[in-house]
Amino acid sequence: MPGMLGLTDTQLKIIMSVANGVPVEKRDLYLQRIAAMLTMRGRGHFTDADVTDVAKLAMAGLIQTTDSDVVDVA
Repeated sequence: MPGMLGLTDTQLKIIMSVANGVPVEKRDLYLQRIAAMLTMRGRGHFTDADVTDVAKLAMAGLIQTTDSDVVDVA
């Protein structure tokens, strides 16, 4: 079993905010992507910027967006 990731409340809110834009049936895959990407970064501590970047990257290919559907996680 892979190790657990330690995230702050703010970082969890970032992930949950972006996850709202992901279809329910694809959220498990979305969260798995985030875990894999953060693990690949290889550090025990992640900044809010790291988590924001990964949250956006993990969405790639999971949803179709138009210019008016841009997700703001700032």
